[in-house]
Amino acid sequence: MADKRNQNEWSAVFLAAAELSRRGYSVALTLGPNAPLADLLVRSPQGENFIVDVKGKGRSGRWCVKPKPPTPNLFYILVRLGMTPLGIDRRADSFFVMSQTTALKLTKPNQKNPGLSGFSSQAAADCIDRWDCLPG
Repeated sequence: MADKRNQNEWSAVFLAAAELSRRGYSVALTLGPNAPLADLLVRSPQGENFIVDVKGKGRSGRWCVKPKPPTPNLFYILVRLGMTPLGIDRRADSFFVMSQTTALKLTKPNQKNPGLSGFSSQAAADCIDRWDCLPG
């Protein structure tokens, strides 16, 4: 059986790419460990290039976001997969869209596990569906 965490991550990457495409962006997936900085290479409808790091989860809890060195044109799309006791509910998917600067401001160290820094969905509530923060 496939690892649920990997399923959630892959689902999130494809959902984020699909949503960007639906909004007129051109999207390429980086696919694999050779691109640790970002999961998506994106070109806006106005021709601006940027990269996106996608995080995904299927249940409540903190978003694990490791701080990265300042990177021009790095954005985050965090996808909360719509899961119910009955299974998948696509209408309940949530997208938290933010710049690297916003992600760094929200990220707090984890006292129990210093390597697992991050933040809650509640802390990032202002970033829900903030597609307007992306270039273009």
